[in-house]
Amino acid sequence: MAWQETGRRMAGVWAAMAWLMSMACPAYAAQTGPAVAVVRHFQSTLITVMKAGKSLGFKARYARLMPAVHQSHNLTYIAQLTLGPYWSRLTPVERHAFVHTFTKLTVATYAAQFRRYSGQAFHRLASRNLGQDDVLVETELTTHGRKDATIDYLVAPTAGRWEIVNIVANGVSDLALKRAQYTSIMRTKGFPALLAALRGKIAQLSHGALKG
Repeated sequence: MAWQETGRRMAGVWAAMAWLMSMACPAYAAQTGPAVAVVRHFQSTLITVMKAGKSLGFKARYARLMPAVHQSHNLTYIAQLTLGPYWSRLTPVERHAFVHTFTKLTVATYAAQFRRYSGQAFHRLASRNLGQDDVLVETELTTHGRKDATIDYLVAPTAGRWEIVNIVANGVSDLALKRAQYTSIMRTKGFPALLAALRGKIAQLSHGALKG
């Protein structure tokens, strides 16, 4: 059944996250090409948008990044993981609203962070299989050759496509961080408060450039 398969995939993602966080020195693994290609294409888009970032402005950067994020990230799956057990308690309408808002926040975050180019480049360090068909793609962001951050991508196959399901920046899992934040709000204040918090963050990042 679909829910059983989803449960297995979720368990696999959390197991892969725990494993990669426990490892300090990865070894290169073969047969990771499709996953690496997804990360490379997405990072190439980020650099392209950064180079034109100042002239584009936030709204145009957002518009250019939206299809790239949709193509490379499994946003519905990530959104589901961030809510943990609370996802099953939402109505179909609430789930749609959450995924829509989560998607806008994800793209708005990229548009705000990658707004200006000053010699940045992404470099692939390694890639390896983690089991459950998941692949870890390790990269490094530099500015004029100086290291700014390590950014690792957990990439998984879904319905014949390879998609990003988590990002670990400087050892901090974005998925784990959001899950802790979102489930805390759900537990103490409920779903409407969570949705309002996400929409408020979008407004803050976009300075009101995004509507609806």
